[in-house]
Amino acid sequence: MLRIKSILICLVLAVLVSGCSFRFIYNHLDWWTNWYLDDYITLNEQQQKIFDEEFERLHLWHRETQLPLYLKQLNDIKLLINSEMSPEQVSNNLDQLLQHWQNFLIAAEPKLQPLAFGLSKSQKQQLLTALTENNQDNIDDYENLNDKDWHEERSDEQIDQLKSWFGKLSSEQKAQVTKMSKKYQQSFMTRMAYRQRWSNEFAQLLNGDLPEHQFKFEFYRLFVNGRSLRDEQLNEITENNSKVFAEIFVYMVSTISDKQRKRINKKLNKVIGDLEYLMAHD
Repeated sequence: MLRIKSILICLVLAVLVSGCSFRFIYNHLDWWTNWYLDDYITLNEQQQKIFDEEFERLHLWHRETQLPLYLKQLNDIKLLINSEMSPEQVSNNLDQLLQHWQNFLIAAEPKLQPLAFGLSKSQKQQLLTALTENNQDNIDDYENLNDKDWHEERSDEQIDQLKSWFGKLSSEQKAQVTKMSKKYQQSFMTRMAYRQRWSNEFAQLLNGDLPEHQFKFEFYRLFVNGRSLRDEQLNEITENNSKVFAEIFVYMVSTISDKQRKRINKKLNKVIGDLEYLMAHD
């Protein structure tokens, strides 16, 4: 369930860096979610029916209550990009994204908890095996680079990301972003340790024999408050990297050319228009 986070946050941001239609993705979330769910567990006919009904209710709640929040945030970001922006304001916007995600978790938890409680023994094993394999796949794909190579790769990724938003960067912008990116810290091993702690506790919950009221409590703790399992090192690295990103983004906004400003405004306007359309059409 840790990876489900990307569905919501990437939905808000990915359209800024791709040609995907926000409307298309959002209106077909049921298909995307079921496709994603199939990688983890096979539901029986009755479970699938309940899941589809609950997802439809959750989707409607999200459209009615959360899209207006996204719209307001994007309009605020657009104003900042076209005036002045501070690192603190960028950090505040990142915090807002986390709050959007927390809102979603709180709304989704009571819909998923009964389904999790009612899983058969074989379904529980299938889910836990998929989580374990997913964690292992991430470890297998990990490149254990030395600091110099890692920072070079991270800098290239950051420049590519900024290029997707702003268009081609000047030589001076590239040089400065490369320099500032050296402050990023590697987090892979600490993140994987956190994912493993979460998976272990989730496995204990599913394999235990708790009465339903205790299961509800533990499921809420893991599903809604799972970040509490992050250790201090990961929290410090995450905070540092967020600050570095904020500084880089503010630098880009402060050195933006007319052409770059036009590009990012066009991308923002596209997403804003899509949000307005989705709010007006069920």
